[in-house]
Amino acid sequence: MTCVYSMCMTACMRFLESVSLVILLFVLESCREDLCYNHFGEADVSFQWPETPSSQPEFPEGVTMMVYDDDSGQYTENFLKPTGGNVNFGSGSASSILIYNNDTECIRFFDLSSPTSAYATSVAADRQVSESLRKLHPDEPALSPPDMLYAAYIEAIPDVGKHEKLELPIDIKQLVCTYEVFYEFEYGRNRVTLARGALAGMAETVLLHNGATPRGGATLLYDCDLTEEDVRATVLSFGVPGYPFGGTVAREARRNTLQLEVKLSNGKIKEFVFDVSDQLADQPRGGVLHVSGLRIEDDESSSDSGFDVDIDDWDNQEEIDIPVGGQVV
Repeated sequence: MTCVYSMCMTACMRFLESVSLVILLFVLESCREDLCYNHFGEADVSFQWPETPSSQPEFPEGVTMMVYDDDSGQYTENFLKPTGGNVNFGSGSASSILIYNNDTECIRFFDLSSPTSAYATSVAADRQVSESLRKLHPDEPALSPPDMLYAAYIEAIPDVGKHEKLELPIDIKQLVCTYEVFYEFEYGRNRVTLARGALAGMAETVLLHNGATPRGGATLLYDCDLTEEDVRATVLSFGVPGYPFGGTVAREARRNTLQLEVKLSNGKIKEFVFDVSDQLADQPRGGVLHVSGLRIEDDESSSDSGFDVDIDDWDNQEEIDIPVGGQVV
């Protein structure tokens, strides 16, 4: 009887040991999944870039993806290649995504804590606005033209379960537009040695999530190229102020001014100022700006000083006075 009892106890103990081992293995496996493996939702992100002119890079060098969490009010930054990559949404409640290229040199980003308030602006220009242009646009900051800027916004991320991976293609939009600017000379172009320009009344900022440009203008300062017959420049811009991305802009009491400063062969500086409000009203998101009738008269470029003139930079300027509005067309 004792022997039978002992055998029963041994069998029970072995059974309990087997059950305990199974439970232990189950617990360890759960622990291994919880602690050792990333069990949060992921996304395999790919970017669809807009077509660009052959003069521009096909796409930027790098991309920042901001993933926003509604529950905590926090966001995480992810740095991806322009082709995309794998993104982990973490343990929070990922709700929305904001994307922009991070290879810009002349653009600064602000208010990134919220995707719908985040905006970009360009850096301050490295020279001052002329006095005549300042009188026409007294409250505008002088900025450098922006770099090429791209962005995308996903308001609601599709639900992604644990251990799941979401295929997430994203269409990228271009937030910067291009103006080709032409200053056509009627006479005296050959007397110009240097040229630089300005375009006033343009958008100071752009919202990243939808490309809208809030009201408030800026003056963009840029260098120009010389050809045999004219002076020209390619100017990047956020467009006109108050423009909803993809919509139409209503005509308002807004002035857009195109300016040109030229250095003549005698070292003097001459300025031309043009009202291009009508041209910008028809081209709020890029296009061609053309002004004509510019002249350098013979007596303006003559020199009897007997001194050599440095025509390779803008130092030691002697300006030719013109009445404000006298060169406005």
